[in-house]
Amino acid sequence: MDKNSQLSAKQSMLSLTSPTKLHVIPNENKITKRKGKSTLGNVTNTINRPKLIAKNGIPPLLRRSSSFFREESPVHEPLSGTGYNSIDQETNPDRFIPQVHHSQNTKCIDLEEDPEEIKPPPNASPFKHLSAQTKKMFKQKVANACGLDMNQRILQYMPLPPQPSLDRPIFSIGSRQTYKFDSKTNALAKLRKINTNPERILDAPGFQDDFYLNLLSWSKKNVLAIALDNSIYLWDGESGDVNLLVELKATCTSLTWSDDSCHISIGKNDGNVEIWDAETMTHVRTMRSGLGVRIGSQSWLDTLCVTGSKSGEIQINDVRIKNHVVQTWERHQGEVCGLSFREDGIQLASGANDNTVMIWDTRQNNDPIWTKRNHKAAVKAISWHPEITNLLATGGGSLDKHIHFWNTTTGNRLGTIDTGSQVSSLHWGQSYSKHSGCMDTEIVATGGTPNNCITIYNYETKFKVAEIQQAHDSRIVSSQLSPDGTTIASVGGDENLKFYRVFEERRKRKYLDDRTHRYTDKLDTKSHENDEPQRSPSKGTYIIR
Repeated sequence: MDKNSQLSAKQSMLSLTSPTKLHVIPNENKITKRKGKSTLGNVTNTINRPKLIAKNGIPPLLRRSSSFFREESPVHEPLSGTGYNSIDQETNPDRFIPQVHHSQNTKCIDLEEDPEEIKPPPNASPFKHLSAQTKKMFKQKVANACGLDMNQRILQYMPLPPQPSLDRPIFSIGSRQTYKFDSKTNALAKLRKINTNPERILDAPGFQDDFYLNLLSWSKKNVLAIALDNSIYLWDGESGDVNLLVELKATCTSLTWSDDSCHISIGKNDGNVEIWDAETMTHVRTMRSGLGVRIGSQSWLDTLCVTGSKSGEIQINDVRIKNHVVQTWERHQGEVCGLSFREDGIQLASGANDNTVMIWDTRQNNDPIWTKRNHKAAVKAISWHPEITNLLATGGGSLDKHIHFWNTTTGNRLGTIDTGSQVSSLHWGQSYSKHSGCMDTEIVATGGTPNNCITIYNYETKFKVAEIQQAHDSRIVSSQLSPDGTTIASVGGDENLKFYRVFEERRKRKYLDDRTHRYTDKLDTKSHENDEPQRSPSKGTYIIR
């Protein structure tokens, strides 16, 4: 072998195969097989490689657009361009650090949001609310054990010394105890057991399925009044007897018992209000508003009967005088579907179809002291706390589905609950806690779609503690709480009047003193009003006839 042949052999051994020959095979390349015997000599690999043009001095196979660097199948681009993207168009600072491509579909992660802190959806079962509440209480317990506050920053170099407990001596064996997730707040993390079956069901044929009307009222003498078509019926809760009070010529749109529980006012669609004596079954008088529109809501305070009309006017009527309209408020832009006096009569809360809640001072004659526009639907459900006089709860319609709590003295919102359904009525109640030895404040809400349920929430934690799903076959339009505060009577579009026991009997509530850590019976309403108006005696002949 001569020197030239040896040199060519060494060059062939040291030469590297081009990546073009190894990896790049265009789609149009075909492998043909000749007819005949299947031998290696009969197979010919015909490759028609396109002419690769270098751009900016960079070989085509070293560009990012090459299929050599792609893991997925190549994307066919339009023929309007060269089909190659220059490496200068993409910036990659380091070959060992992958480049993150941001697009509109990229999901952003909020590092400040803790998934465990997200409350369960409104339609979740009470068990899920209990689980979320237990996690929150456990975190609070751990934070307290570490001397931290969950609402403050962790790095605080000068923490305040813990306050000594006055329930026991400082040096005692009882002070040396291991950590247990058992405290007075643990009683809140328990589900309430209520009977989901109604105690009584009464037929209510002809009941109007109208969210804006108030056609149910329960007196302090345990007599329930309901409007069916043009007729008013009275059901005695003691004996169970049902009596027909009156058959009206016009359609009844609202009814409410007076404070003496002896008279009942009936609002009609012609704008008039009739007052009847429920004991003698006689008509007392008729008050004409002169508005010509239906009266959908009412509320009594001694000798004053306040009515709300479809046109948005609120009229204050004194039933003792002939010219009964003593004041008219025209601030709402929609139908007034909710009215309620505070227990002491100093304030009046009104809700309307204009999605607003207004708080009025009955000692003033002009504008409301507070106007709240947090709701996104009509506000019909209005309920004052029976003991804390300046605590108000309001509920919105199907487009809102929220319950807001207000301090009517300062105008501040104290909390919010997302119910997940239309709120048609709200009632305050209590349940006895064996662990703390006091009554827990609760609120029950009746709703519409999707579950037509009766839901009980704990006011302190805002979590769901009990629920009666599908309480009615259709949405619940109205409900009333019994005089003893234990049973709720609800009526809906299914024309059924059902009675559910949801609360325990009212007891004298005990309040925790922050200074002595002991429960007392003292109640501080933190209200600036001290003088309460004089209440009228029970029943009487004060109504003009």
